Amino acid sequence: MTIRRLSWVLAAALWTTPTSADETVSTFTLDGLSFISFGDQEIVLPDSGSTLKFRFGDPNPDGSIPFTIRPEDVSIDPVALPDGGGTLTYALASQATGVMSPTSEGRKLTFTATVSATLDSPTSKGTFDYAIPFTTEAAAASNATGSETLNVTGMRLVDGVWYGQIVGATTNKENAFPEPGTAVYSVLSGSFDQVP
Repeated sequence: MTIRRLSWVLAAALWTTPTSADETVSTFTLDGLSFISFGDQEIVLPDSGSTLKFRFGDPNPDGSIPFTIRPEDVSIDPVALPDGGGTLTYALASQATGVMSPTSEGRKLTFTATVSATLDSPTSKGTFDYAIPFTTEAAAASNATGSETLNVTGMRLVDGVWYGQIVGATTNKENAFPEPGTAVYSVLSGSFDQVP
């Protein structure tokens, strides 16, 4: 193939390749208001400064922006349990996907994540996976018997400051800390360094 012919082939390939906006990676840094509640009986606090990276893609026609969070995008140190009870380590078991939508009162975030919780204590060890919907709106956690439901409300992103509270809720697994079947909810409070 001649150089001229090769240049035409490359030009044609570039012309027909769909282009998209660059991925915007935004870091959400947790503050001291973040916590995880187990039936309001035990509260554990992830370290301030823990981070989640949101990878925003191209905007949709309605103005919403899809995003992904990869397992390696979550950086939360093991969380110390009360009274020397060991640690809980939280991680993503697989990539999470969601969307950020504009509203008249800030931006709304929604996504579902499969969260791995690993208990390492003197008396018990194990990992449980939970499919948890997260949102800046409202979430409800029920215990395994359905006799108790706990509600938690998030906060949409404040424009310019990019502060928000993302909440999630689930039911604790059998034999999981601190007791089987507890209603569990979390508040991820913090700020983004940038938002597209």
